[in-house]
Amino acid sequence: MGALLVIGDTHCPTMLENYVEFLKEVQRKHKVRQDAVVHIGDLVDLHCLSFHKKTPEHVAADFEYKKALVQIRTLTKAFPKCQMLMGNHDALPMRLAVEIGLPTNYLKNFNNVFNLPKGWHVHPRYHQLVINNVVYQHGDRGRNSAILNAKSEFRPVCQGHHHSKAGVEFFANSKERIWAMQTGCGVDHLHASMAYSMKYAQKPIIGCGVVANNGKTPIFEPMLL
Repeated sequence: MGALLVIGDTHCPTMLENYVEFLKEVQRKHKVRQDAVVHIGDLVDLHCLSFHKKTPEHVAADFEYKKALVQIRTLTKAFPKCQMLMGNHDALPMRLAVEIGLPTNYLKNFNNVFNLPKGWHVHPRYHQLVINNVVYQHGDRGRNSAILNAKSEFRPVCQGHHHSKAGVEFFANSKERIWAMQTGCGVDHLHASMAYSMKYAQKPIIGCGVVANNGKTPIFEPMLL
């Protein structure tokens, strides 16, 4: 495999306008094949199911779900084949089921709920997808930055989850050199569902990742705003 495109957190229906168009530009720029795409997790936001405080301005869960489906359809049409890592927001129905003692096998399959095409393979929460010795994970596993996780794994790590972190770092000792990448994200922080983050000075860094040369060259691509 040559170059691989890594899509950041999208949190549909809060995905930023033109984010998919930006992703396609990056795909063409680096000549990424259609089947060499990873979504780093948190495809959906599911704010109405989240543990964040709600306000009267927030829409009903069903309305949010239908809005998310529209953005997901745009994303999956552009990228019909993808390896997706389930994030903490994607897992909210399962987390709530556990909270109330409902067996998770009573829940619908994630792919069916969000009308994902057959080319999308969804990996469970906390999964570590390894391609060319690079670990791809959502980033809520241990909640550490990518460089700390890379040091723990003793190999390259690419992750999302931390919206305000993006870029590539390297670490080396006398024997090894490893890299770590935070992919940034594709969310609109002004969306009502992102109101919980308003209290933080740091804002999302919009972008995506590319891993080229069979896992040896990490590239962070920021989106022009």
